[in-house]
Amino acid sequence: MQGVKDTRTREEQVRDESHSGDRPARGASPPQEPPTPAAKNGDKEPPLWNNVITYVGLFAAQLFLILLVTFWLFTLVSKTTNPYVDVVGYMVLPGALICSLLTVPVGILFKSWRLRRRNPHQRLRFQMPRFDFEDPHQRRVAIAGAIGTALLLPIVGVSGYHGYHYTDSASFCSDACHKVMEPQATAYEHSAHARVSCAECHIGSGASWFVRSKLSGTRQVLATWRESYSRPIPPAIHHLRPARETCERCHWPKKFFGEQLKEITHFASDEANTRRVVDMLLKTGGGDESIGRSEGIHMHMTLAGNIDYVATDAKLQVIPWVRTTDKSGAVLVYRSDGLPASDPPPAEQVRRLDCMDCHNRPAHKFRSPQEAVDLGLEVGRIDPGLPFIKREAVAALVREYEDQNTAQAQIGASLTEFYRTKYPDLFETRKAAIFQAIDHVREIYRACFFPVMKVDWRTYPDNIGHMISNGCMRCHDGLHVNQNGKRISHECSTCHTFLNRDTAVAKDSVIRQGEFIHPYKLEGKHASLNCSECHTGGTGPQPNCAACHTTQRAFRDGTSPSFQSFGIKAAPMSDAVDCDGCHDLSKPTTVAVINGQCMECHSDEQDKYEGMLSSWKAEAEQLLTKAAQGSDASSLRLLAELRAAGPLHNIEATRAIVNGLSSGRSSTAAAAQSEKSP
Repeated sequence: MQGVKDTRTREEQVRDESHSGDRPARGASPPQEPPTPAAKNGDKEPPLWNNVITYVGLFAAQLFLILLVTFWLFTLVSKTTNPYVDVVGYMVLPGALICSLLTVPVGILFKSWRLRRRNPHQRLRFQMPRFDFEDPHQRRVAIAGAIGTALLLPIVGVSGYHGYHYTDSASFCSDACHKVMEPQATAYEHSAHARVSCAECHIGSGASWFVRSKLSGTRQVLATWRESYSRPIPPAIHHLRPARETCERCHWPKKFFGEQLKEITHFASDEANTRRVVDMLLKTGGGDESIGRSEGIHMHMTLAGNIDYVATDAKLQVIPWVRTTDKSGAVLVYRSDGLPASDPPPAEQVRRLDCMDCHNRPAHKFRSPQEAVDLGLEVGRIDPGLPFIKREAVAALVREYEDQNTAQAQIGASLTEFYRTKYPDLFETRKAAIFQAIDHVREIYRACFFPVMKVDWRTYPDNIGHMISNGCMRCHDGLHVNQNGKRISHECSTCHTFLNRDTAVAKDSVIRQGEFIHPYKLEGKHASLNCSECHTGGTGPQPNCAACHTTQRAFRDGTSPSFQSFGIKAAPMSDAVDCDGCHDLSKPTTVAVINGQCMECHSDEQDKYEGMLSSWKAEAEQLLTKAAQGSDASSLRLLAELRAAGPLHNIEATRAIVNGLSSGRSSTAAAAQSEKSP
């Protein structure tokens, strides 16, 4: 009928047109359908997409898409990078965009659940949409959707690709978690592996280790966000991929052969900073006889069999059990815990020896103060002509500081004050050299000390060598014995040959192969000590007995803090006789030998001094045994400290302490008895 306005909505018109083919003929009655509960109530089929959650998701998706495109444009025009911006651009924005798109169906499902909850008979139609591209409206929607998809998929795909690579980069590992990973990142930048990405060593190739690392990384990110991480963070040795799948992709120990010349330069802590060079041949060796003899240090890794071990501590420094299996299947078990080889190994994990068990700090080594200052002196960053600069620089580094700023200020103040007061003339004439030395010592502290994370050279022992940590001596200590009674070698010549300069013939022109020559003569027990028992990497050991035997020296001088309440005094011979006057290190340390030393001076008083030490020893043992009976925990600790100090170093003090402990117990017993009396 003309002149009558069509008041139907666009959706009703499209629906009517789509069903026009099903209309009955003119004049026929339309088929009647049974009314549904919803129709009876007059309810319509509401659009499920029309809800707040879906709208928010669509709006957020548009917003994050705009931000992501903006980030891309920014990376194209900017030459500088920022790790925190990269985290947002490659990880946060793509993830937020995907979450926003997922919110759209969540909103639809949530609305359908609410409608069903209000009216169980509500009609909800989930059907595939009908596309009619002859309809201009649907055509415009389809074109917009296609363009949006064409833009969205590449953006999300490229962002995911860059995000994947960014999470494997050194920048992400170090800079994004700056405070936590600052020590490792700083050491990495100064290492020989600074151009190798973190993922190449910590993850390697393959999906399984990638997934495992990302799951672990998620936990670490949460710990960083909550600030619940350990300080310092534990070493990664327990979670690293086997070295054959990472390290040996670049390094092939089997192909190493021969010996390597290594020169180590030390500077003494004396006024002249005396320089001393140690030359040695390291027997690196290898296992491929087509290029050289199968021998040397890397035989550990190139044997046809395997080497397994058990460490009883988290840092893998205490190894009481080692098992070797050769190519024929023969097994040897070496133990240092005194148990038979046939006994089960310790309860801890049995580990297969690989590169990382020795090369455990290839990219994250923190130099000790001694090593770092020696290097500075050798390359000229610190002037060796400054008196005592080695001693004072190390002393400034090993002090405890609250943070980096405090350390930088106090290192400069302490070194400046030393030269201003001790060497005023030199301070005025050599200011430039002094300030250059101060700057380098500060640089050493920034590279090797991290107070906030509680990291320095002592935190992570370096197993290469055995100078300031046990390293090789974890197994090569001469204490590991197999079922046949054979020990793991403890000889220096097993791994290196020293090239000693014969200065008696001609200065530095004659080299003699031989054993290591220590700058101080080591005799007796001292000759069998591990280097790390004296050399800590911090303040160097003093070449005298008192520097190490502080407890014995203090007891002899009557200055032991624990025994001051007993009124002890110095031994009569404290000032008259040095330690080596009684202890000849070239001879066994027995009472008979020491008594002979006494008689060399008191030969004219043989009746008075002959056998005196033996009688003192018998008396002291009797006193200590009697004092231990019925003693409480505090008294037993004092008696243990007395035994460690050596009762014969001050026999008068020993008597006073034992008598004091006995008198104290008697007084306590008398007081308790008087309380029980009526």
